[in-house]
Amino acid sequence: MQRGWLLARGFPPATLLALHNACAQACFFCAGPGTTGVPDHARSTVEAGLAQLRARPDGVTRLLVGGNEPTLHPGFPSLLAAAREAGFERVDLMTNGEGLARHAEEWARLGVAEVVVPLYSAEAAVHDAIVGVQAWGEVVAGLDAAAAAGISVRVHTLLLVENLDGIGALASWVRSRWGSRLGVALLRNKGSFDFGRSAPSFTAMITALRAIPVPDRPLGIGTPACLPTHRDKPALVAELYFLTQQRRRGRGCVGCAAADCAGPVSGYEDAGVAMAAD
Repeated sequence: MQRGWLLARGFPPATLLALHNACAQACFFCAGPGTTGVPDHARSTVEAGLAQLRARPDGVTRLLVGGNEPTLHPGFPSLLAAAREAGFERVDLMTNGEGLARHAEEWARLGVAEVVVPLYSAEAAVHDAIVGVQAWGEVVAGLDAAAAAGISVRVHTLLLVENLDGIGALASWVRSRWGSRLGVALLRNKGSFDFGRSAPSFTAMITALRAIPVPDRPLGIGTPACLPTHRDKPALVAELYFLTQQRRRGRGCVGCAAADCAGPVSGYEDAGVAMAAD
């Protein structure tokens, strides 16, 4: 079913293994009972993961792994090993990056070819304030370790009031340090935080992105056509994650001729902010 869904939308064939599990970070836009406090009975079972891996469709050798910090799932190492045994040749891992410094070489041996990691600033204090714990140094060390182990490094971020002033510096730093173009996505309104306080206006986002030199300008991950971002393909697991977020054209969308633009993610549609095509 996953294979058919991907192929119908022009994506390469792959299997997605989503591990529901508690995350040790406390990002203000994500933290809640379903992310930071997942009880044992609600955690994805190893048995279900093994069954999914053993049911690998013929011709599918790429595994996408995500969830609420999958690397902290107690069955993660055994599931990675089982994926190799089941015939998966490449693993794309979406993670917060905190375990990479310790495990990059081991995970690379088990087939991890790409890591997709959020980083909210080139400044430790800004990043750590957003994720709610002191994590920046460990994440950066982990990305360095992944690159040294031969794993492709893909970094993405959210466009927030808290980090918009430094988005150009982050994009330049990511490109120079890991040879990767930063991916950017929009904040989603989950109703659990002050969306109006942290969601920048489209005018502010357009201005900030246009100020970034084209060689460093970020990729848009499910962003509206009015935002001046590169339209190259982002990391597959990140693209799938952000495409599943509800979005629609709202009263803020004006003058855009891009027929394939689905509009902003939920929350922006009622902001009443004029959005001009790039």
